[in-house]
Amino acid sequence: MSLPDATRSDRVYPLLQNLDLENLAFATLQGTGETLNIEEMNEDELRRLVLINLARLSVKGEWDGLLSAGGGGGITLPQTGATNETMYIISTSPIWGTMTSGTDLNISGGDFGKCLAFPFVAPVSGSLSACTIQVAVAGGSGKNVQVGFYSENDAKLPGTLLGYATISAVSTGAIRQTSFSSTVTLVAGTQYWYTINTDSAGSSTQLDGTVHTNLPNLGIGSVISETAAAVYDNDMTAYATPPATFSPTMNYGGFGRPRLSIEFS
Repeated sequence: MSLPDATRSDRVYPLLQNLDLENLAFATLQGTGETLNIEEMNEDELRRLVLINLARLSVKGEWDGLLSAGGGGGITLPQTGATNETMYIISTSPIWGTMTSGTDLNISGGDFGKCLAFPFVAPVSGSLSACTIQVAVAGGSGKNVQVGFYSENDAKLPGTLLGYATISAVSTGAIRQTSFSSTVTLVAGTQYWYTINTDSAGSSTQLDGTVHTNLPNLGIGSVISETAAAVYDNDMTAYATPPATFSPTMNYGGFGRPRLSIEFS
């Protein structure tokens, strides 16, 4: 049944007719409606757009989307396009980061062959074009750090791999990587997780990062005094590439957040 006294849809319904609510992305809905002029002659199409988005949010459970354009959260972060800055430093930005003094994080032990995951909120929508880590102490020949990007599962923990970058750690300084295993696309205001692990045993490799006691707690634990900023995947094979599905087996305490920046194409 059509909206009361509505005219035939010439835009919204024809463009979205082959999609279901489960797979309708906000970006698709946005592209359908962004060229509509806000005027009386478009009232029916504007009502249809609101109706479809309300149904999409109901199916996906993303009620925060009624308060923010991205549909995934209420966090608004500065954008690089308004300045001469080029990267988003997600390890220090709200709500999970901090600007307090850093430290060198030793990732040469056996634990760090498996993925540690840290949450972050996407600053804008788009596909990643680069990511950068800061190597404080270089590893041995062929030593790499693997940086994975994960969407969240229903428990608000790292779930499905979007893609990862392999970054050489054989020299110190800011090491930038522009190649990813697959296209990593993020939606503004949505929470994701980035992971860190190494691809080989041995050699003293250290990354620049933030002391864990200066970081926001994840807010979950087995004891009330627990302070952990990361989630650990103890089920994956050590030194393997980030797994397609993250298995959040436990919190990881006593370890800070490695510095990481991302750039968008």
